[in-house]
Amino acid sequence: MAAVVAFIGIGIMGGRMVKNVLKAGHPVRAYNRTAAKLEPLQPLGAVIAASPREAAQGAEAVITMVADPSALAAVLGGADGALAGCQPGTLLIDMSTVDPGTSRAMGAEAAARGLRYLEAPVTGGVGAAEQGTLTIMAGGTSQDFAAARPLLATMGKKILHVGALGQGSVMKLAVNLVAASIITSMVEALGLASKAGLDPHLVAEVLAERSPLIGRAAPRILEGDYAARFPLKLAHKDVQLALAAARDLGIPMFALASVAQLQAAALARGYGELDQTATMQLLEEIAGFRVQRLTPTQPSSSRA
Repeated sequence: MAAVVAFIGIGIMGGRMVKNVLKAGHPVRAYNRTAAKLEPLQPLGAVIAASPREAAQGAEAVITMVADPSALAAVLGGADGALAGCQPGTLLIDMSTVDPGTSRAMGAEAAARGLRYLEAPVTGGVGAAEQGTLTIMAGGTSQDFAAARPLLATMGKKILHVGALGQGSVMKLAVNLVAASIITSMVEALGLASKAGLDPHLVAEVLAERSPLIGRAAPRILEGDYAARFPLKLAHKDVQLALAAARDLGIPMFALASVAQLQAAALARGYGELDQTATMQLLEEIAGFRVQRLTPTQPSSSRA
């Protein structure tokens, strides 16, 4: 019989991931701070809970997918938190992007209550979340990883045990700092080449050969589409967490510090709810051009 799952955090990623858990036949008790996001899940069979505690009651596994460390502490702790609703032996699986210290602290709190805890952050974006093909990077004991793996397999294609609790978070921050750096470099390259008079569509085509992420993101920039696939405010949060982890380990992050500055400036302009590529808009304002207004000179297929 499929395990009863509590799923807490129905955002851009969580809302897609929980659907795959439901498709796999797991009874789901769902909670989200913004209740309206839960409505599409009811026709799929999810039971809507009024609090994280209520969601966790009777669940064999509790999945959290929230924005940041403070949000994780809020849904797990306190009288209405998930920890208070768990029965002994329940497996908690945090799939959020948080810092390693938060993962270890939450794991210790869970253990003190007779609960199990695994961190399992993801990468792959909304498309992979929709299709159930995420890459999942778990940190925790091998026993807890083995217990969680069948459930994780409903959401991911590549499921990795990267080490002890905290190591999954480090792996995810490493992945996201590379992504943030690629986005920043792409924005600056598009700006440089386009303002110099190059066809921005041609520039995007060539840059896409360097990274699949550029291949997905650059066309949306040229269309003026900054709808959030990964909001800038969350990208900046992850960069800040990576910088903090690096400081703790005594390793300088020269390039990442510059990425953080550009993101912070774009946040100050009010772009936080837009996609992380919205840093292009800040660059356009500073440099006095608009890349979307530049049109291709000829179709790609006819270029020599």
